[in-house]
Amino acid sequence: MKLPKAFEERMRATLGDEYDAFAATYDEEHYVSLKVNTLKIDVATFLEKFPYLLRPVPWTTDGFYYNPEDPVTKHPYFYAGLYYVQEPSAMSPVNALRPSPGEICLDLCAAPGGKSMQIATFIEDKGLLVTNDINETRVKAILRNVEKFGLRNVIVLNNAPDKIAKAMGHVFTSILVDAPCSGEGMFRKDPKAVKAWETYGPRACSELQRTIIDALPELVAADAKIIYSTCTFAPEENEEQIKHMLSNFDGFTPRAIALNSIGPKAPDTPHMAHIWPHKNEGEGHFIGGLMRTSPDSVTLPSYEPQLPPEPVREFFVKHLKCPMEGHFDVEGERVFLRPELKLPTRGLNVVREGLLIGEISKGRFSPSQALALALKAEAFQPLLRLSPESVEVMKYLKGETIFVDSLTEGLHLVCVEDYPLGFAKISKGTVKNLLPVSWRMM
Repeated sequence: MKLPKAFEERMRATLGDEYDAFAATYDEEHYVSLKVNTLKIDVATFLEKFPYLLRPVPWTTDGFYYNPEDPVTKHPYFYAGLYYVQEPSAMSPVNALRPSPGEICLDLCAAPGGKSMQIATFIEDKGLLVTNDINETRVKAILRNVEKFGLRNVIVLNNAPDKIAKAMGHVFTSILVDAPCSGEGMFRKDPKAVKAWETYGPRACSELQRTIIDALPELVAADAKIIYSTCTFAPEENEEQIKHMLSNFDGFTPRAIALNSIGPKAPDTPHMAHIWPHKNEGEGHFIGGLMRTSPDSVTLPSYEPQLPPEPVREFFVKHLKCPMEGHFDVEGERVFLRPELKLPTRGLNVVREGLLIGEISKGRFSPSQALALALKAEAFQPLLRLSPESVEVMKYLKGETIFVDSLTEGLHLVCVEDYPLGFAKISKGTVKNLLPVSWRMM
């Protein structure tokens, strides 16, 4: 691969004797990996079921390398949201952040949403996750992943960081800033990144990053954890940004990075680490850790319980062994189950707050695909279980009609084994496919 001359010169000066080994990685294949959705399946069970060979990503407990020739994105488990395809180095920032169940978390630059999904598994969909991206098109990918993972305690935003800070204040106990960057660590995986680097280099990116991180002091709660990360090597986008925060933000202190097989940048900077492609099985990445010890903090109220509309209650009685509870809201025809905690969102572009249950039209309730993927099979009746190796499951995922013997009539939750895929209606052995077009296997 032909690398930009200015990049080569800087990296040669940075790496010295290691440069040749570093440069040689650009002629090698990049690594591919997946992250298990532990909200739906535990790792041990997944490894027993998954048909393709996997080996662990060393800085995670639920990430695994796979053979790029294996069609992992065509398997029914993928459509059931049991795993997410994610570059191995991209798994490192959230593993360094390590939020706990019940925390109030913010993923400030989240698209396409892989790191937000990691945060959701760490907090076990408890507390609250706010996932944001300023790009209106890219935020749609976040929403799709939120629905695929079956999340309830989530707010999806499309706003600039300073607007979020103004609306919400000092509420977040864990914050991830996976900042837009010059992408030097992605040159091997995406050759187009080289051209982008030549147009938008480290200087332009560092200025953009500064506008993002300067909103942090107004977002962090007391004793908050912050991880700042990029997929680039440029010091002005990495180390200099950490220094800026430590020098200019009151109460910000270093927080050591603890990741298996990834050492700190230097013994005197345990709060900064690099993933190098010639040392680690992944693309280039930088991770910086900070804490905020100032006392400012806000306590969030909980949503008061509120019953769903009558058509939804009738659906719950008919199909759910234990009705869903919480605060239900109606927006137009759409019905939502709000998160457990209520966050101030006035003036913000809220793409989604909570779980979309479905729609009511002319007094009739239609459940959503998001609800299907949020359900547990054991909680719903009746079910249509399909084998992951069957012709029928592939036909269902492609939106085709299938035929079954001796099942009850009406609405069913279609599952691959015990993992929901979507809904269908059965009449006289004919399965009318209700999988939305945008969710179908192409």
